[in-house]
Amino acid sequence: PSWVCCLLPCINHIPSMKQFRYVQPDDAEVLRDGRWIRYDAASLVLGDIVRLAEGDVVPADCVVISLGMEHVDASSIVGDDEEDVGNATSAVANNGIIESLTELTVDSHYITGETKPKHIPCRANQTVQPALLYYGSRVLEGACIALVTGCGERTILAKLIKEGRWPPKGDLSGEVEEIGRMN
Repeated sequence: PSWVCCLLPCINHIPSMKQFRYVQPDDAEVLRDGRWIRYDAASLVLGDIVRLAEGDVVPADCVVISLGMEHVDASSIVGDDEEDVGNATSAVANNGIIESLTELTVDSHYITGETKPKHIPCRANQTVQPALLYYGSRVLEGACIALVTGCGERTILAKLIKEGRWPPKGDLSGEVEEIGRMN
């Protein structure tokens, strides 16, 4: 019967539909009018500043601009001694939540096929080398402030879906980083 021709393609895509549901964020914590508010992730725009914490799904393609819940001057935590800053494993309390300022760990497995989570360390001067985070990745440990660089059809995930390369069947991390740089 003709209905089978319509049903079979849908059945073939059930695993990718389940995986897509796993990578979809519900909301995002975004800086609006100088205040952090919870906002629908689909309503983010380029240039928004988002705050991500352990357990969050990355709501858009982003660049990490700061580790921790707020931008913190390293000298206010460990003193002015550069050696102390380099050995910093300090934490800062923010709204009752303690977040490490030394590293961010993000799992992009469902987007890029990478087998190991990405570790984004803090430099000795408490800055972070700009690192790309992809829509649908999960923050496993730490927290960060990030700048939205791609949302909707402009995400790496959307491009992979359009090209028929998602869900990944292998490690696409090198190719994904190259696509991210071209944006």
